[in-house]
Amino acid sequence: MTLMDKIKIVCLIIAINIALSVPFFAEAEEIREITFPVDREWKYNFSDTFGAARAAGRTHEGTDIIVDQMTPLLAAVNGRVTFLTETEKPWGMAIYIEDAAGYSYRYLHVNNDTPGTDDGKAILAYAFARGISRGTNVSAGQVIAFAGDSGNAENVTHHLHFEIWTPAREAINPYPSLMAAIGQPLPQENEVITPAPGGYQFTRDLELGDTGEDVRQLQKYLNQHGYLVATSGAGSPSNETTYFGPATKAALIKFQQANNLPTIGYFGSLTRAVFNQTTIPENENTPIAVTAGWLVKDKLSARVYYVAPNMELQWIVSEEAAIRHFGPDWYLQIREFPDLNNLGLRYGDYLL
Repeated sequence: MTLMDKIKIVCLIIAINIALSVPFFAEAEEIREITFPVDREWKYNFSDTFGAARAAGRTHEGTDIIVDQMTPLLAAVNGRVTFLTETEKPWGMAIYIEDAAGYSYRYLHVNNDTPGTDDGKAILAYAFARGISRGTNVSAGQVIAFAGDSGNAENVTHHLHFEIWTPAREAINPYPSLMAAIGQPLPQENEVITPAPGGYQFTRDLELGDTGEDVRQLQKYLNQHGYLVATSGAGSPSNETTYFGPATKAALIKFQQANNLPTIGYFGSLTRAVFNQTTIPENENTPIAVTAGWLVKDKLSARVYYVAPNMELQWIVSEEAAIRHFGPDWYLQIREFPDLNNLGLRYGDYLL
């Protein structure tokens, strides 16, 4: 073997090692032509959470579609059932469909309860539609299963965790495909959010010690709405500053108290959502005068919900989440009702 041959071999080995050490990332989002996997006669809500952090260092490999228990789930494509849980797994009841191109469409947290209960009996008739089993051929739009909270969703609201995997067994973001299925365009990259008329669009959390133009706008908003940062000098009307100090925090707490928001003087996502709207939308189907920002619960249930600015009920999944969003005295803010369903509000996403 010549010296040149040895050099070629060494270079080849180095190239292989470099290739194996570089992780593979999809360079563009892929959109699959699918049928929306939830019966659209039923209520649903979803957002783009692909890649979000999860426990034990995992990332979210799908889209969570928030639905009621026993909402019919539909085949996204023509295909064959390649996997179906006959006994509950740690991730719950699940069903996978594979299309002719080899793409896999995965439905997790399928119902494991007797309808109207949380008994966890995993009765197959309440999980999967009649005639659905491993190997069954299905048509797009066909009812294949029913939504629930099985597996590690027991402590979260009922929802469908929907995934799309390529023939190479790599998860892709299902959100673009889901949006296309309901005829909605995707937000454009670097799209500028247009503020409400006459308003400033806040884009980050603010707290004691922060500085910036958004702090000045925060002070200006508080002053204009009667929550004076100062009556004279720095922070007073027309003399707003870019520093978030104790006076700004005190004025913000007064605003939060008046608007049933967490009264901790922290300008987080919940308070920011109210600031970014000129008004809180009214829901004409709401028979009781419920206000955005309330914490509410059923008398017969331990679950506590937050009334979001869009007047949806968001389940607070744990005490840690409640403290993080509403402060240590969050439980003092709870309003109790005989039946939350009578409020006429939609159930939306959940707060982690």
